[in-house]
Amino acid sequence: MNNNNKTESATQETAATTTGHLEAFLYRVPKKNHDAIAQNLKKFVPWFKKNGVGIEYYQLGNYKTMEGMESIAKTLSAAEDEDIWMELQYFRDRKHCEDVYAKMMKDKSIEPLGNEFFGLITQGKSLVTGGFSRLRE
Repeated sequence: MNNNNKTESATQETAATTTGHLEAFLYRVPKKNHDAIAQNLKKFVPWFKKNGVGIEYYQLGNYKTMEGMESIAKTLSAAEDEDIWMELQYFRDRKHCEDVYAKMMKDKSIEPLGNEFFGLITQGKSLVTGGFSRLRE
């Protein structure tokens, strides 16, 4: 197992045991912006980690679905020249999420990253997002 796999595994284990709230984002990105969006997203990671938030990014890898199901790409009206990206942000609880977002809105140091991000995603459509509370037994 390489160090990346160890890091990802540790992040997933930490998120699974300490997360009470998850924010999920889905967005479309023109394929021509793939490298630029990947670099942009990586620059956000230290800020989130510093604020106690686990964060992961995924690119949709397979548009095919099982019979009787609909593809996320179709639901989000992705064009052939677009990729679907998913961002997962893990918070301790809803209050932690609200506090971090309030801090983010005031932090001028990451404003250029946010502006760059919104310039790289498909224009004319907002992000699809939702906040989820963890099911407890």
